[in-house]
Amino acid sequence: MFSDVLLKALGMDWELHRPFLQKSEELTQLLKISEDPKAQKYFRSPVSETLDNYIIKSNFYSNEYKESNLKPMTVEPTDDDDQAKSLDHPAHISEKRVGSLSVIHLHIDDPLVTQRAMAIALGNLYHDDLDVDLSDVAGVLAAAAALGFKQLMEGCGTIMLKSINYRTVCQYHLAASKYHQEHVVLACERWLELNLIPELSMHIQLREMSSELLQKILKSSRLFTYNEFSVYRNLSYWLFLQLNPQMQLMPSHSTVLSYFNSLPKTCSFLETDDGQIYAPLFSSVRLHGIIDATNIQDMRIMNIIPQSWMVNLLSQHYLALQEGGDMTSLKQFNVSAVRQGFIVDDEPHYHSEILSLHGFHFELRAIRQDTENHTYQFYMQRLKPGDPILSFRQCERHTFSMRPDREVCYSITVQYLHKGEHHMETTGTISHKFGLGEKTSKSQVISIDNLKKPIYVSYSLMFPPS
Repeated sequence: MFSDVLLKALGMDWELHRPFLQKSEELTQLLKISEDPKAQKYFRSPVSETLDNYIIKSNFYSNEYKESNLKPMTVEPTDDDDQAKSLDHPAHISEKRVGSLSVIHLHIDDPLVTQRAMAIALGNLYHDDLDVDLSDVAGVLAAAAALGFKQLMEGCGTIMLKSINYRTVCQYHLAASKYHQEHVVLACERWLELNLIPELSMHIQLREMSSELLQKILKSSRLFTYNEFSVYRNLSYWLFLQLNPQMQLMPSHSTVLSYFNSLPKTCSFLETDDGQIYAPLFSSVRLHGIIDATNIQDMRIMNIIPQSWMVNLLSQHYLALQEGGDMTSLKQFNVSAVRQGFIVDDEPHYHSEILSLHGFHFELRAIRQDTENHTYQFYMQRLKPGDPILSFRQCERHTFSMRPDREVCYSITVQYLHKGEHHMETTGTISHKFGLGEKTSKSQVISIDNLKKPIYVSYSLMFPPS
């Protein structure tokens, strides 16, 4: 069977077959208002081979279509053949054809719809089973949307859900948002909430995140981060990549530090005309939770945030030390609590980290209790001065409060992804007086069965006025 429909789109002529176009709402409507078939002269581009490959897979056309499309076609010369043609004329790159066809025109003004993506989308009109490679899926979704090919759009969404990673997440989120694939948008955002800091921030694809999406993820209560400086560091890298689009590899920390330090020192970057638009992003950082002197020194050298922000940060630290740890300027736990987290993704049955804040030190623990049922317990415990788990530097150089008890608002949150679905368990916000005795030094224990690795564990705490 020879083609009986000629689609003109994206500067190309696409040979199609009327019975298979019913899956496309847009092409079906165009056919209804098209003129009767008549002799047409048109051109076949090399890109048409992509479409041919998909059509040939259809049992109905496997022999006849293949033979007719691989056979060279000749046409009688016409008067206009001798006329001069511009360099971009199809005659310079395409094979000339003639046939009796209905001609339809589809205007597409979408940079995501490439000729290859359109060829793949049109080719899938001929098959019940989806045939799309991962590398093409975002573009094919765009082409399917232009064609009104709902079955293909749903199929692309399914492929995306199964292949979200640091290479694809930003591209998928952009395409899914534009073409109303809300389940894909949600899955991408859930992935970013867990993996923005530990994974995407280590790769050049970080530059693909829009500022709007980045701010949304940073403000999410589900965001996983190792600590508050990790959020600042991620933002500074993202900003560096926006300002240096020629970079092809992820920069080192010293490169980012040197770049921002080389900028004029008359004011901070966020106070410049070019930097003001990024201020809302950096206001998402919980600066009061950055307490390591080395990290604060790096922030001072970079000179990204205003001097007034740095002064406020140091003032809060000083006042908290003077007031026995009280964080009097912080009111809302969900947006102010200091966070620290780790990922359980290896064999050891025990994970421990130290969180130090304003003279109080806590051990954050994750313990595997049952190998068969994948049961883990999570809790935190206040440490005494000189506790064996503390390093020599922590014992010798860090401040220790001798208060017998310290009221703490805290939460423990455990998250993981399984078969593309997000799971979260949390203690919620709890208030507890942590003492130095065995009975009072320990938080509530959260025990969870059937956990799937990697496990993202977050501890958040805040010291209310006492």
